[in-house]
Amino acid sequence: RSSDLTASMGALISKEHLEKVRCYVKKAQEEGAQILCGEGVDALEIPSKNQNGYFMLPTIITGLKDSSCCMQEEIFGPLTCVVPFDTEEEVIEKANGVKYGLAATVWSRDVGQVHRVAKRLQSGLVWANCWLIRDLNLPFGGMKASGIGRDRKST
Repeated sequence: RSSDLTASMGALISKEHLEKVRCYVKKAQEEGAQILCGEGVDALEIPSKNQNGYFMLPTIITGLKDSSCCMQEEIFGPLTCVVPFDTEEEVIEKANGVKYGLAATVWSRDVGQVHRVAKRLQSGLVWANCWLIRDLNLPFGGMKASGIGRDRKST
């Protein structure tokens, strides 16, 4: 497969950060996970004007245990871990079973389910059927070990 030249994906902030995110992919492979696409699977085609940037393909990983560092740590890179679940209770337990809680997404056709799950997630922000869409004037911050409080908190 070749990269989608119509997609717009920014670079990571530094060489060190790129290597850190790539390290997570390597750790996942060592744990027996499957890399469905992205790092180590697909060819990264970078236009010549961007050759000096720290780019990484969006990467999808499956087959990880809940205890994996890829499941337990905030990676802050183009990497996601996909985990199957059977019930709302199970997925809420998995999502809340980490020490971090910056943001979460809930995807469902059932708006009642979105509200039920969102209310129970230990997360500073919950997106419903989208990601990274927010009003920058609203308070923002994580829960648990994510962040250092709330930005724009009203007093």
